[in-house]
Amino acid sequence: MEAAPFRLADPRESLLDEQDLTTLAEAVRDGDEVGFRTLVESMTRPLIAMAYRYTRDWEWARDLTQETWIRVHERIGRYDPSRSFRSWLFTVHRNGCLDHLRRTRVRPEHVPDNDGQRALQLVPDPQSVEEDFERREFHERILGAVDRLSESQRQVFVRVDLEQGNQREVAEALGMNPTTLRTTLHHARGRIAGMLRNAEERS
Repeated sequence: MEAAPFRLADPRESLLDEQDLTTLAEAVRDGDEVGFRTLVESMTRPLIAMAYRYTRDWEWARDLTQETWIRVHERIGRYDPSRSFRSWLFTVHRNGCLDHLRRTRVRPEHVPDNDGQRALQLVPDPQSVEEDFERREFHERILGAVDRLSESQRQVFVRVDLEQGNQREVAEALGMNPTTLRTTLHHARGRIAGMLRNAEERS
């Protein structure tokens, strides 16, 4: 695995607090390019950290973060200042990371999550060209399985297993009871594993 160029930041880290971010985002909506540069300087590090948790590759993480800032610049007029800018930004970024996974080969890898459980994680698969078709087919199956989860299961699976979020903090962010989150995550992992097994048996 490529060595981290800096300490892996918590995706929530920022040089600015929530009110500062919202104020800057409102200014950017009104055309403040200096404010936009300040947002980029403040939030790029946590965005790269989040993207790295999806890709396990620093170059991809940087590229995905750059793409996110392009989308933010194009869509800032849609931002509702009554909402958390940080949450809006991370949603845009998360969607970009998921789109990236849909465009690239991935394989399942079981690793302990930060609550000590065995998490199903998607990581880039540096396999040979000869295996490309097989990996692409499996990639489609696992992403199809994720897409077939309920909304709550998908949200929990993405934030805990893909982003390696702390379960207690994810539960708080989603407004869920921690016990409910653990149950939802268990069912999500079980459904994905079951759908993959069924796909293998039919193939």
